[in-house]
Amino acid sequence: MRLAVSEEVVLRDLAGEAILLDMNTNTYFGLNAVGTRVWHLLAEHQSTETIIPLLLQEFEVKEHRFRLDLDRLVQQLLEKKLLIEIDKPA
Repeated sequence: MRLAVSEEVVLRDLAGEAILLDMNTNTYFGLNAVGTRVWHLLAEHQSTETIIPLLLQEFEVKEHRFRLDLDRLVQQLLEKKLLIEIDKPA
């Protein structure tokens, strides 16, 4: 799945954590330090599969557990329209 940050989202970094704000809906979403790192990498690489190896090198976590947590975070961000899916098959 290829992802992009919605053009309406503003990010505010707060000492390693972040607050996301959708300017259209005024929806706020808080990210911890790991979530903030995921956000920045997704904005750069647009793919969860691309960032997983990078994140597994940075954080001590089992890959299976990390994939589950990452999938849950991405799903929440998609539901809130903070991330959008690009190149989605018809």
